[in-house]
Amino acid sequence: MNMKVIDRCFQPLYGQPCWGLRYSRSLNLSMTFGKPSLHIREPRNTGSKLEAVRRWAARRQVTVRGEWWLWIYCCYWRLTDGKLPLATGSSSFRQIERATAQLDGQKLVRVEVKPRTGATCFAFDLGYQLHCRRFERDTDDELWILYKPNGYVLSVQGNGMFCHQRGTEANKRPRPIEVGLHLDSE
Repeated sequence: MNMKVIDRCFQPLYGQPCWGLRYSRSLNLSMTFGKPSLHIREPRNTGSKLEAVRRWAARRQVTVRGEWWLWIYCCYWRLTDGKLPLATGSSSFRQIERATAQLDGQKLVRVEVKPRTGATCFAFDLGYQLHCRRFERDTDDELWILYKPNGYVLSVQGNGMFCHQRGTEANKRPRPIEVGLHLDSE
């Protein structure tokens, strides 16, 4: 039985709790799924003339990462508890922090994407829903991006297109969501 690419990509995440939620005005919203691991960047010398860059490079950086990373990118987003609105991308930082703290640990149960617009609803087991929609009509901006443990990246655009390919590939090959009935080989 063939399933849509998006459905197949999210199958391993269903029942997985989200964690490591982060929000910033410039990068928007992100969350992690799967087993955590430590990534350590050792100090290094840099030829930079900027003192701040040299100091930064001279530090060791330890980052906790999950197997899967979902980045809510160029879109309007709204987090609800059923029909009760909790926060949007334009809410105060404090309101967003409170709402995402309540989402932390909830298990992903369903992802629904509208083929024409890429509008997406991420549904969680305790009733929360994260709704994403495009900023402008017919935009090719990526609404969200899912980084997978096998090096593939799935992204959905606001014009009803998606990409599913290795993250190292320079040229994106967008395809219509409604036609996406097979996965690129992984």
